[in-house]
Amino acid sequence: MKKSPIRISDLCRIKYLRELSISTNGKKIAYTIEWLDKKENKYFQNLYVIDSQNKIRHFIRGNKNVHNPKWSPDGKFISFIVTDKEKQNLWLIPTDGGEALQVTKLEGFFGNYYWTPDSNRIICEFTKKVIDKKQFPEKDKPPLYYYITKAWYKLDNAGMLPKEKPHIWKIDIKTGRMSQLTSSINGDTDPSISKDGRKIAFVSNREKNYEDKFLYVDLFIIDINGKKERLIKTPAGPKGNPVFSPDAKYIAYIGREGPENYQYMQSYIWLVPLKGGKAINLTKKFNLDIGDYIIDDCGNYAYNTIRFSQDGRYIFFQATSNGYTSLFCVEIKSHKIEKIIGEKDRIYAYDYDGKNTFALAIGNSVDPGNVYKWSKGELSKLTDINKDYLNSRLISKPEEFIFNGYRGRKIQGWILKPNGFNSRKKFPLIVQIHGGPHAAYGYSFFHEFQVLAGNGFLVFYSNPHGSVGYGEKFAKALDFKWGIPDSIDIMNAIKFLKKKYPVDYKNMAVIGGSYGGFMTNWLIGHTDIFKAAVTMRSVVNMISFPADDFGFIFPKEFSRTLWEKGGLEWFWNMSPLKYAPRIKTPLLIIHSEQDLRCLISQAEELFTALKFLKKDVEIVRFPGESHELSRHGTPRRREKRLEFILKFLNKHLKK
Repeated sequence: MKKSPIRISDLCRIKYLRELSISTNGKKIAYTIEWLDKKENKYFQNLYVIDSQNKIRHFIRGNKNVHNPKWSPDGKFISFIVTDKEKQNLWLIPTDGGEALQVTKLEGFFGNYYWTPDSNRIICEFTKKVIDKKQFPEKDKPPLYYYITKAWYKLDNAGMLPKEKPHIWKIDIKTGRMSQLTSSINGDTDPSISKDGRKIAFVSNREKNYEDKFLYVDLFIIDINGKKERLIKTPAGPKGNPVFSPDAKYIAYIGREGPENYQYMQSYIWLVPLKGGKAINLTKKFNLDIGDYIIDDCGNYAYNTIRFSQDGRYIFFQATSNGYTSLFCVEIKSHKIEKIIGEKDRIYAYDYDGKNTFALAIGNSVDPGNVYKWSKGELSKLTDINKDYLNSRLISKPEEFIFNGYRGRKIQGWILKPNGFNSRKKFPLIVQIHGGPHAAYGYSFFHEFQVLAGNGFLVFYSNPHGSVGYGEKFAKALDFKWGIPDSIDIMNAIKFLKKKYPVDYKNMAVIGGSYGGFMTNWLIGHTDIFKAAVTMRSVVNMISFPADDFGFIFPKEFSRTLWEKGGLEWFWNMSPLKYAPRIKTPLLIIHSEQDLRCLISQAEELFTALKFLKKDVEIVRFPGESHELSRHGTPRRREKRLEFILKFLNKHLKK
């Protein structure tokens, strides 16, 4: 069969493995697969189960939205969340066959949840939907007004935050009755339940001046009926993902110290005794952040989680290192850390049966992801979700290399060669810069990059200073100096690429989104080596940027304000907009109108300035989309975004 390059329209052909859950006997794995439907212009997600004989059964079919499946401890049911328009409810399906049953009917939105050991109840994070009829006099119509008194009142991809906060609830499986167990003013999240079914752990910020003490998160426990609430003493700071030890004597959680430090700080796994005593940092000597920080356009969103071994001796967790996410364990007694599995791929979700078997969602640079099982030291691939599609396409496999960056430090980078690559011919180069900045590119499938390679471009991407996976010092290199160390990294990379690959130095473009968009704007304001640039959802003006959803923490993140002496000048010097008169590179601006992380006004300021200065600039605005357009935007707009990028590059770069 003749293979063809990856196309923009392939977004709607790829199937994406999302969440997974392993049965308590370790013999079956439930998982969800998502796809994009261009005709309906929506996403749909179905439920599957694979057994120990690798037989796959399609449990929930059709245009449904099924999320977060979990096995009941007795193995009789699989629970899941169904999203229907703006409503979410909990459903069950019998594992031996039968129709799915709706359990809850209360309007609202679910966070994570867990079954009680007796399989009779579920403990969940839930935000009840409350409608103020004075504010919303007409059903399904916009409100008359928003009355705002809090600094944190909006959130990207969610809109205006509701007055009602998330709390811990209990669901009776037989009756569907939901009981609210907590009611703190700022909300309660991340519930987990002890193995004996008697205690619930969760985290909560109970500060009255919430926005001013945003990172003061505490750990609490209550009994199964929401009584006997008790604060568990832990170091002040952000924390989450609490989980009980098998004997219910300890709680492990992910967190850090320093609640007044809003710059990048590494998170760790902590262990605290419930009967008094200090919390212990188990991963203090582990110079990597806990969790999966690899970014691509596959849109993975599974919960980062930690799990105890059955005997309570070990805690399992994910961590990102050198462009890949692996599964690790830490021995509680010795604090010794060992990598279990993961090398040059991305373990973006996992579950554990509590004994010997892990279910894993693993993707890599040439495959979006499949279900794997790891048991007693042996890894087995159980699915081949995109086999037919991948076999029909020419997929570029990245080449990794190391180059010297800022202050001579080693920087990891990759290059995708175009289809029909010939070392005797020169190719235009696309420089891709990731957002965050505390995130990382790596060994994961990136549809956009493959599309560019399939259209004749060399595609370079890297993890410059500020990226995660190379230690805390490396990630903190951008503190108070956005655009300085990473500019040197990227410019050094281009010099390196010129020597090693057939780069057409006169035909290069730079592309980035979010912080990567900031860097794109910054670079073209300081160099004219690029023939084209595409900036997306970008930061332009550091003076007006704090109007975003987390702007209220901005003064703490940068340890200064606009109105103190020298503050205005300091922020203006770090604003790409200041350097607009220097820009000579033709620029395409792409921005979503409902982006609350980097407001549309950022794009408007840059576009207006460059038009005033008679520069070569174009803008594409996407109505109704958020900061997540490239990963979770509506299918047609995601395709159109890529079409605009490709058209612009083909216009300005010669092949």
